[in-house]
Amino acid sequence: MPKKKKEEEAPPEDNGDSEIQQAYGDLVTFIMMLFVLLFVMSYNDNKSADFITEFQIQFGENQEEKQQTLTTDALLTSRLQHFIKKEELEESAQIVVDEHRVKLILSPPLLFESGKADISTTGIDILKALGPVFDDVINPLVVEGHTDNIPISNDDFASNWELSFYRAFEVIKYFIYKRKYEPLRLSALGYGEFKPIADNLTWENRQKNRRIEINVIRITPKEEIQYDTF
Repeated sequence: MPKKKKEEEAPPEDNGDSEIQQAYGDLVTFIMMLFVLLFVMSYNDNKSADFITEFQIQFGENQEEKQQTLTTDALLTSRLQHFIKKEELEESAQIVVDEHRVKLILSPPLLFESGKADISTTGIDILKALGPVFDDVINPLVVEGHTDNIPISNDDFASNWELSFYRAFEVIKYFIYKRKYEPLRLSALGYGEFKPIADNLTWENRQKNRRIEINVIRITPKEEIQYDTF
């Protein structure tokens, strides 16, 4: 008499416990990472801006990765904030981050006397303090000069456009000759009064429009800079 086939065992019912356990595990992991991040940020408040770099190296990043990571928004912004706080420039400097760049905005009185394009003694000191922030950055740097809409009235410059360009150019020259930056990754642009960030109806707004912007152009970590096309 033939043996009856062994009845197949029914698969265990999925009552959703595995999905709940997975979701719970992901939540616990996220919370742990959040606490680690908060600890690092709070610890860095009382340390140098280089702490983030040192923290990354301790977790296995090599020198090349450190250089690439240095150009990321978070670390560069941290260093710029440290620079502004150390030099007590909270009222005269601003950091703006968008999809294309990390931008440091400096009011012209920090670097230039009114109607002049020669960097002042105070301006040289500020650029000296700013230099270490950008020394390790491999990204292209674009320096922009901007003015308000009040026509310039001196014999050195025919227009605000010229004044704004030569101010940006002087900052570029400092980075090239004093910090030894590669000239092919530096650019100077002068916009005069044609790119205001506020209307020119009040003295306060005109003060905002008179500015130097140092732009660190964003690149991806694996992207190579083609200087011959920049």
